[in-house]
Amino acid sequence: MRNMNTGAWPVDPDTQVGLFRTELGDTNGVPNAPADGLAVFEFLSDVAIAALLLAYPTSRDTAMAKALTSAAFKLIASAQDIQVDDIKIKTVERANLMLTMASGLSLAAAAGAASSAFNVVPLTPQYRTGSYYYGESGF
Repeated sequence: MRNMNTGAWPVDPDTQVGLFRTELGDTNGVPNAPADGLAVFEFLSDVAIAALLLAYPTSRDTAMAKALTSAAFKLIASAQDIQVDDIKIKTVERANLMLTMASGLSLAAAAGAASSAFNVVPLTPQYRTGSYYYGESGF
């Protein structure tokens, strides 16, 4: 099966895709051929990163959370918990850590979006009378 996580090699952090890949930590590519200029990466292709940046142009935290979630799903699919004598290999926790990081970034992105909502939603004084709230319009 062909690996779909192909991207430019070496990673160039001066480009948006390269910078995102560097922030994600998915920089250990295996070059296809020395003169090819492409490598296979563990988690995301350059096309997938570009799609995330296009889908979330104003929230890098959301794009990174989506990337980490995608990476975690790939890790979950290949997770192992093996012990032979005194040697133990446990890769399940790696996926859990990525999901935790993704959740934190999603919350940060939501908090950032919520903090700017007052610029969009008109705020009118609310008055409480009994169990009803009345605004300036009387509703």
